[in-house]
Formats: sequence, C-alpha cells, structure tokens
Amino acid sequence: MLNDGYAEHIVKTRTPGSVIAVMVLGLFISMLGVLTILTTRWGFSFILLGAVIFFFAFSRRETEFEYLMVNEDIEVAKVIAKRSRKKMFSFSNSEVRYIVRPDSIYLDNELRASGNTQIKTRDYTSKDEDEKENVYVFVINRNGITEFVYLELSDRTVEHVNNFFKGKYKE
Repeated sequence: MLNDGYAEHIVKTRTPGSVIAVMVLGLFISMLGVLTILTTRWGFSFILLGAVIFFFAFSRRETEFEYLMVNEDIEVAKVIAKRSRKKMFSFSNSEVRYIVRPDSIYLDNELRASGNTQIKTRDYTSKDEDEKENVYVFVINRNGITEFVYLELSDRTVEHVNNFFKGKYKE
C-alpha cells in the first residue's frame, strides 16, 4: 500500500528591497527628466526611461513563497508576480534534526553550542506579525553545517509534517 503525501502552501511576503530601490530609481530618473526638459533635449528621454524602469519594477512587486511538500521532501520556491518561479531551497527528512517554534529553548541551545561558527538562517515567511503563531523552524544539518529554515505553515502543511516528519517536532 502506498502512503504518498502532497501538500502545497503559498505565503505572500513583503516586496523585496531591491524592487523598491529600482522603483525609486525610476522615479528619480523621471524627475531628473522633468527638471531638465527645458534646458536640454534629453529631458523627455529621461522621463521615458524613468517611466519604463518604474513600471518594470512595479510589475514585479508581488512576491510569494511556495512550499511544495512531497512525502519527506520540502521545496521552497520564490514566485514573482505570478510569472516567474525560482527554486530557493530544498531539503528532506534525513537532513532535518528537529522542528521547533521560533521562541524555543532548543534554538538558544543550538546557538550556544555552535560557539563562534555562524548558523545560516533562511527565512521564507511573510514576516507578518499576525502570522507568528504559524511559523516553524526546521533545524537542518547539511554537510556538518547547521541551518535554520523558517517556514510559515498552514493547517494542511502542519498535518503533512506531522505525518512524514514523525518524532522531529519538539514542543
């Protein structure tokens, strides 16, 4: 009997700072064009260039993280404007040491035990204060390096984790 599992969850996140910076750059170039339109013949070109840059960045402001959970594997992808998808990170049950809440004493112990070595942190959450109760930290050990992976799980994905990552969740 096959006991396959599949769960998918999409988390909307904040607009990346780089997109906001490009939007501001487009506005700045357009304003420069407005200021120079009477003094140089390049003013209109600056306005047009700034508008193109601004609208290009504006169209990419919607960002989401997509979690795909298939059996004991989890893949996180970044979806930009529902048009492009980029795989950000993936891991399997064999790499997960344990799963805890962000305020868990286990994370503090892990940080103290690591001493001077840096623990890489990957945050794939909405960063919304109202969703903090849905955030879980997967402590991963990959090639002898510890990583903290923050995911914001739904009821369905929590159920999937409970089924396929048995014994890994610590209160």
